[in-house]
Amino acid sequence: MRDRPSGFGNPWLQLALSVICVLVSELLLKRGASDTANPDAFWSWTGVSGLASPLVWLAIIFVIISFISWLYVLKYIPLSVAFPLSRVVDVLVPLGSWIILGELISARRWCGIALVIIGLAVVVKPVAQMEERL
Repeated sequence: MRDRPSGFGNPWLQLALSVICVLVSELLLKRGASDTANPDAFWSWTGVSGLASPLVWLAIIFVIISFISWLYVLKYIPLSVAFPLSRVVDVLVPLGSWIILGELISARRWCGIALVIIGLAVVVKPVAQMEERL
């Protein structure tokens, strides 16, 4: 495996940055789309009205940052490791929408979140062991 940079260039830190940027972008997209929603407009079904929101444009910037960070991660971490770990976003987005946006989470969704957490725990253990050997 290639020598990995440390500090801000650490690929594990960049993976976390990518996930956080996805989380922030999803929350901003939701808020921006909701703020500009106009069901009576002819083109409302396209979601194009969301482009009128500064929050949507800020979310797009976060998506770009996440993409750049993700490309950097893939230089150093195998996709078979990085991708499953990045799915922590599937837990963070519903939790963020519950805490920040006040959305309700059904019991079935809580069960799904628990299953994702269990799956992440299964994936993380071998990754931690791999890191110890490096």
